[in-house]
Amino acid sequence: MAVSTLFAKFSPVKQRGIVSLVASAEQVVIAYQDDNEKTQLDAQAVTQSDPWTAATQLISRHGISKADVHLVLGHGLYQSLLIDDPGLSDEDKRAALPFQLKDFISDSLSDIVADGFSSPVANRFQAFVCHKLPLVQFSKALEKSQCRLTNVSLEDVALRQWTQLDKTEMVLSRDSHGVLQLAAFHLGRLCFQRQIRGVMLEGQMMPPSVVDDLALEVQRSLDYLRSQLKSAQVTGLVVSVHGIDDTELAFQLSSRLSVAVRPQQLFDTGAHHQHIAMAALSRDYSPDVNLFSDDLSPKAPLLTFEKMLLVWGATSLLVVLVAAYQQFSLVQAEKFFSLADSERQSAQSLSDELNEQMALHLPSVSLTNEVNEKKAAIDAKRRALAAVKQHDAALQQGHADTFRALASLSRRDISVSSISVSQQSLDLSGLAATPASVPAWLQTFNSQPPLADRVFEQMALSRDEKNRLNFNLVSKRESGESAK
Repeated sequence: MAVSTLFAKFSPVKQRGIVSLVASAEQVVIAYQDDNEKTQLDAQAVTQSDPWTAATQLISRHGISKADVHLVLGHGLYQSLLIDDPGLSDEDKRAALPFQLKDFISDSLSDIVADGFSSPVANRFQAFVCHKLPLVQFSKALEKSQCRLTNVSLEDVALRQWTQLDKTEMVLSRDSHGVLQLAAFHLGRLCFQRQIRGVMLEGQMMPPSVVDDLALEVQRSLDYLRSQLKSAQVTGLVVSVHGIDDTELAFQLSSRLSVAVRPQQLFDTGAHHQHIAMAALSRDYSPDVNLFSDDLSPKAPLLTFEKMLLVWGATSLLVVLVAAYQQFSLVQAEKFFSLADSERQSAQSLSDELNEQMALHLPSVSLTNEVNEKKAAIDAKRRALAAVKQHDAALQQGHADTFRALASLSRRDISVSSISVSQQSLDLSGLAATPASVPAWLQTFNSQPPLADRVFEQMALSRDEKNRLNFNLVSKRESGESAK
């Protein structure tokens, strides 16, 4: 049971839920959407406990877990200060802003968190301050339900949801203390706020004198803003006063003011803090002020028992998967080996059978001799055909190259009178000046390719009746030609 709960704790979800909380000194209001995407509202009064205990009880009562929490602080849980613009960048604002407020607050700088923005009125800076420790403790308490505190905004800033964010408008509201408050927003950013004292709106009765006093206070604020806002003017007033008919009050004020007046139209029913809780329930809710940052979140220990158990479980699962894969691979390999061995045995049996059949079909000796004789006859005919082709080629070419070679080797001491030439023989006869002239002439035959291969086997020298030296050269012939 404990293991299943642990794995359920770490099981992934498609999308975290959104929960909005409005905490004030009197009560805590919660808003969230159930499984049917219907908005659920609940409130718990703050009597003997602090607002953070009441908020934790509401989270536990509704069984909320794995959700992002949007917290809105009500009046009394934060301070609003209007100071000279310190010119801080967004990166330095969270760390440096408390030092700019040290002359206006009595708390230690290490015990507070501050945020704010530049106001379009008279180069001023709107700052907000609250205590750090309650936020840190509440964030740590949310971790028990696997919830996460994502932003901490303020009641004054949340009222901008009632206005048109591309215009300059005012909001008339009443907080949990019953005090009427007037706030002005320029392009969705708070630039003016004040409490209207001395005007009592009770029940459904709105005496004309009370409405006149209220309209006078509103008109004074409008006149002040006209002198301070140079680039834009207030174009409307939104009425959202709990316990009063907003439509009727807006109608009464519209006849007394110089701007358009309308009732808030976001929500039909519910109290003031319930409206704020529903306005902060949007997933893309991003107020200008966020008093909570990641550095305030409690740091989770790097190694916990749950993480160790999860790692052990994952490692064991991985080992089991690897072992199962190895076993599966081994079984598949054994099947493949068995199939291959069966095929090998079949191929070996077929080879043995074919070898036995080949042994029964050996050729006879007479056939082998006959084949050899046929091959020898074919080789002889091929040689004869090659000789005929060579003879035909020689006949086609003639002996012109031989005569040209002899002509190129002419000498003054040799006179050729008779030439007998064939493909294999060359017989020469003629006159020589001296006996040494003939061998000297024959040595020059090596310089001519047609004569270089001629070999003479007989040379005869003789004197004729005129005492001239005759020579006769007979070339060496092939055996076949000699026989002829």
